[in-house]
Formats: sequence, structure tokens, C-alpha cells
Amino acid sequence: MENLRCNICDEIVEVAKAGEHASGRNHAVKKKVAEFNEMNAQVGRNRYENDVSVVNAWIRGLHGYDFLSSGKT
Repeated sequence: MENLRCNICDEIVEVAKAGEHASGRNHAVKKKVAEFNEMNAQVGRNRYENDVSVVNAWIRGLHGYDFLSSGKT
């Protein structure tokens, strides 16, 4: 039996259960948070304060979303 380490959740997962793990809610939430943090780091709020791009609008919208519950804060 081989194991993998999920770099999103930092958990050890059996190879046979990797697909099940990746499609689970806990993994999906942590993945969204990581993606949000990466996008936020790339765009940076202060550098593009007056930017009206779609990406910046999307990121600003994410700041008001609670990923650990079911909706907006």
C-alpha cells in the first residue's frame, strides 16, 4: 500500500483513495483558500487600488466570502 502527501491539506492519503480525498469538501475548501491567497499575493491590493479588471473585482468579492460556511459574511 503506497501513500501520498496532499500538498493542499498536508495529510497522508492512500494512493487508492487519492481521488476520493481530492473531491472531498475539506480538500476543496483548503484548495479555494490557497488559490485565493495566491491570487491575492499576485495582484496585491495597494498596487492596483484603482484597477477595474475582472480579476481584481473577483478578488475583492472573495474578501467578503466565508469559505468555511455556506455563504457571505
